[in-house]
Amino acid sequence: MNIEKYIEEFKEKFPDIIKAEVVNKKRLMVYIPKSLLKDITDYWFTGLQYRYIIVSAMDSKDGFELIYHFSDDRTGWVMSLNLMLSHDNPEIESMTSIVYGIEWIEREIMDILGVKFIDHPKPNRFLFAEDWPENEYPYRRKIRQEDR
Repeated sequence: MNIEKYIEEFKEKFPDIIKAEVVNKKRLMVYIPKSLLKDITDYWFTGLQYRYIIVSAMDSKDGFELIYHFSDDRTGWVMSLNLMLSHDNPEIESMTSIVYGIEWIEREIMDILGVKFIDHPKPNRFLFAEDWPENEYPYRRKIRQEDR
């Protein structure tokens, strides 16, 4: 795969991406606004038949960072979509309508970080008991006001 040509064509297809960069051998990281997640996920998973790997998430100083990882098994490249959600409104559309296997990790992220996945088919708790305290998310940073 000629990654430079791939990035150029990818940027033409999705001109609103923020940045695309090769971060190490055989890994492409694409920074996107959350509005592009569904279209690119559909393009990669359905159109190009990239294999879904996992979603990673963390609470950073700047917001909730979500990274959607896919594999192009034909070339060995790992392709990742990186987006940021605000601390004030951590919600994004669920990708279960495209990648059903993403259901469990979205539920885990809901439980541990409090990110809301809009239109998720099973938005109930996954890791914690039903009596777990509302609005208590163990992987959220203790954010100081001056950090925001």
